[in-house]
Amino acid sequence: MVKSYRKDKDSDDNWDQNALARVGFKVRRFREMKGMRQETMANELGMTTNGYGKIERGESTISLERLEQIAAVLEISPFDILRFDDNYSYSINQMTSSAPHGVVNNYAMQEHERHILLEQIRTLNELIATQAKLIESLAGKKPV
Repeated sequence: MVKSYRKDKDSDDNWDQNALARVGFKVRRFREMKGMRQETMANELGMTTNGYGKIERGESTISLERLEQIAAVLEISPFDILRFDDNYSYSINQMTSSAPHGVVNNYAMQEHERHILLEQIRTLNELIATQAKLIESLAGKKPV
């Protein structure tokens, strides 16, 4: 038996838009965790950077087929994207043929743990910037 549902004019269209934005946010977070640029993703998917950006911003409808393509480029499962929760710490490992989409391990984190990790990332980014400046200054000096 097939049920049909009438769409009321007061139906929750905002939920649909919010869900779309959440999927786009999740795609963006995985892309960032993989260290990929939007341009790279767009090229891999055969679309414009602007069109891909609309997916990440939740401005464009994403089909299941497109979600599968995005997941393939990110070397993860579409379910990993849908299940993503920013309150978890993710470890993405590329695996062999036994796990063709890789494995995503997620660990529940307390807010203070998340804060500590974000602070460590900020500190490491500052250290990288300092090292880059040092390398640049040393590269400008001529050997004796």
